[in-house]
Amino acid sequence: MSRPDYVNPIEWELALSMARSICADVFRKGGTPKDALRTYGVQQTLSHPNWQCAIDIIAYSNCSSGTSKAAQAA
Repeated sequence: MSRPDYVNPIEWELALSMARSICADVFRKGGTPKDALRTYGVQQTLSHPNWQCAIDIIAYSNCSSGTSKAAQAA
């Protein structure tokens, strides 16, 4: 997944870094990509996500949630 246009490139890199860290922790504990998504609280529609997909979804979710919270506050 490429960086969404509305997200600052630095914010995107930080979100990817955080997502990789979450997935690495789940992987070390013997979990699956689906477990990583569940751990972060992301509703996923894919039946068999891979690790790269999980990282992208978590990063996107992190950036999206900040935007929607800011929009709700306005």
